[in-house]
Formats: sequence, C-alpha cells, structure tokens
Amino acid sequence: MIAYLLAGVAIVVAFIVNWFMPRPFWRATLTSALSIFIVTSVGLMYLPLGVEAEPEEVRRWVFSILPLLGFFAILISVFVGWFLYVVRK
Repeated sequence: MIAYLLAGVAIVVAFIVNWFMPRPFWRATLTSALSIFIVTSVGLMYLPLGVEAEPEEVRRWVFSILPLLGFFAILISVFVGWFLYVVRK
C-alpha cells in the first residue's frame, strides 16, 4: 500500500513542478526528479512497510534500491513534463 501511495505522490510532485516551471523543461525535470527521489527515499525509510524486519535491515534494503529509485524518478519526471508540454500546445 505504501508503494502505491509513494507512486501517487511522485506523480503529483512531478505535475506540480512541471506545471509551475513550464519553460525551462530540463530544469523542471531535474527539480521534480530530485524531489521525487527524496520523497520516496524518506517515505520508504520511515513509513511502515508491513514487514517484520529490523529498521537497520530496512535501511540497508532502501539504500540498495536507490539507483532504481533515481532512474524511475527521472523517467516519471520526463514523461509528466512531456505530457504537460504536449497538452499546453
């Protein structure tokens, strides 16, 4: 459930950043990607995941998937920015 919540938050953050920064597309993309990366990383570390694991084990697991989180943050930011660019034209 937390993963779906964080995915929804990521899309909302990307829409907000790209909506308020329509002209500098790459600046908006990088800003929203960084925001998504931070929000999802902190959310995965501190929100309950529904597993019976020790906090240190959860942190180690989150640190191991940080590159994947960064990739998907950039991917979501680019797609949302491109979508808003096309809609505005």
